[in-house]
Amino acid sequence: MSTALLAVVGAGPSAWDDARLVAWRDAFADGATSTLRRLHAAWQGPGLDDAGRATAGVGAVGATIRDDPPRLPARGGFADLVAATGLDLASEAVLAMAWWATTDPQVATVWGCLHDDPTRRAPSLGMLAPVLAEAGVRTPLALDETHPLVRRGLLGAVADAASPVRIPATTAGLLAGDPPEVPDVAELPRRLAGSAAALTTLVTGGVRVLVRCAVADDRTVLRDTVAARLGLAVAPVPRPEAVAALMLRLGRELPAEVIEPGDVIAPATVLALADPGHPGPGGWEVLDVRGPTREEARETWRDALRRHGVPARGALASALLDHDVSERDVEATTARAVTSAAAHGHGAGLSDVLAALRALPRRDPGGLARPVEPTIRWEDLVLPAATSESLREVLAHARVSGLAHERLGLRGSRGRGVIALFHGPAGTGKTAAAEALAAALDRDLWVVDLARVVSKWLGETQRNLDVVLHEAAAAGAVLLFDEADGLFGKRGEVTDARDRYANLEIDHLLQRIETHEGVVVLTSNRPAALDEAFARRIRLAVRFEPPDHEDRRRLWATYLPGVDTEDVAREELTGGTIRAAALAATVLALDDGTEVTPERLRGAVRREQDKQRRTPVARGAR
Repeated sequence: MSTALLAVVGAGPSAWDDARLVAWRDAFADGATSTLRRLHAAWQGPGLDDAGRATAGVGAVGATIRDDPPRLPARGGFADLVAATGLDLASEAVLAMAWWATTDPQVATVWGCLHDDPTRRAPSLGMLAPVLAEAGVRTPLALDETHPLVRRGLLGAVADAASPVRIPATTAGLLAGDPPEVPDVAELPRRLAGSAAALTTLVTGGVRVLVRCAVADDRTVLRDTVAARLGLAVAPVPRPEAVAALMLRLGRELPAEVIEPGDVIAPATVLALADPGHPGPGGWEVLDVRGPTREEARETWRDALRRHGVPARGALASALLDHDVSERDVEATTARAVTSAAAHGHGAGLSDVLAALRALPRRDPGGLARPVEPTIRWEDLVLPAATSESLREVLAHARVSGLAHERLGLRGSRGRGVIALFHGPAGTGKTAAAEALAAALDRDLWVVDLARVVSKWLGETQRNLDVVLHEAAAAGAVLLFDEADGLFGKRGEVTDARDRYANLEIDHLLQRIETHEGVVVLTSNRPAALDEAFARRIRLAVRFEPPDHEDRRRLWATYLPGVDTEDVAREELTGGTIRAAALAATVLALDDGTEVTPERLRGAVRREQDKQRRTPVARGAR
């Protein structure tokens, strides 16, 4: 982009007083007067009946071009626009006529008279030709895609001589000298100052730039900051390529857009802002913008909490710092938490801030995952001691893994995420443990819908996985892949093109999940079916076993307190089966208006075992 062309339009008087535009209006008025006089004279000839009067005007108006085109002032906003876009005299005339017909009601009325139709108040190229011939200008009878007015985005295409020529809103605003709606930006975070300066220099120099931001909110902050520093409005999206290029060239708009995963950058865009890992188009400059370091995030949160009077305890590092939010969101979230707590009659605490974080509006898994509000708490889990210990280790990693990476000086994004595999027979509490983990971390749980993520179309599975991982990281959500071997199964032997593409998809999944910085839980009944390369990327594995006799007693007592469950506790059932049997017995008891009895409970257990095609066998307590 050439800085010499910035702000050349609208610097002079308003368009209604622009000397060059006024000269074109006067030329039109003279030509229209002469044209209407010729028509009137033809229609008033002696001895004309109705039929003769209807045809008398044919040929009365010619298109003879005079030799003296109008003398036009060389200064003003319209003259600057003509010079900047390189319009010839005929193109300039058409543009000026379209402008005056839109803005001056008297001009529009004259066009109705020229067309002998009061509803046709816009110029047509067929009538414009004889009118401006009086002014010594030869205008075209059609505007196709190659015409300078269309190619430069000033007018739309006009197919034939009878069609109206209408001025687009962008061109009307340009001629009216409306000032660009420059974004009103807040104070820029210190960590973004260098990036904003570099982007301003690159865009001013005509370089197209892809900015990859670790924090999603940084995209709009940087876009608006660059536009404000250049004195430009942010171009609406979508915008026709010709219009976008024109508005940039004339110093009106910056063609900048925020790119979501899977989006294609529009051809006219000069500044694209995307997420980490977005592929850069050929010939573009790529600038990666880091998120705040944990120390920067810690200071931002501490300052905001201190200003709003929210006590910050040791849980601050683990509970807040893993949420990828901008400095602006930190302030807004803290203020919202204080307001919400006051509305409920208590002072704001860390839990209120975390609830406000989860309520941020941009969190959207795009239908690829189902957000679940965790209702199972850590203390609700009934698990063998070894399983509980392994699960506590997962919780510790999820809480302080980022801090541990900093202390060890481990850089880069690979391996920072906590990927845990929960494996074991069905019904042993794997999904419940994932929900309790999310609750303990005070985060939402997103259950991935594999039917939506996995696609038969080439590349669609990778794109879907990119979207769900990105959105989960932005939301700070725990991501659950249930029956994960369906997505991360072993690669097969390549026998045809489909096998090769399938293996390429798995390769992409492995690479992408390795760079995810959040918490991912995978459950599987068949851990051996997972691809070996993926298994190496799993940081922690927790084996879930069926409950022993004591755990079964605790589970039955949790669901049916006060009911004699000693007999059914002898049955080797999983936690899921116990829950189903307790529910079935309760439903039947409520339907009969009775209480749950040991006999009814044994019947419910027997039916659950029949569903699993097992014969009930009493087992001794162990």
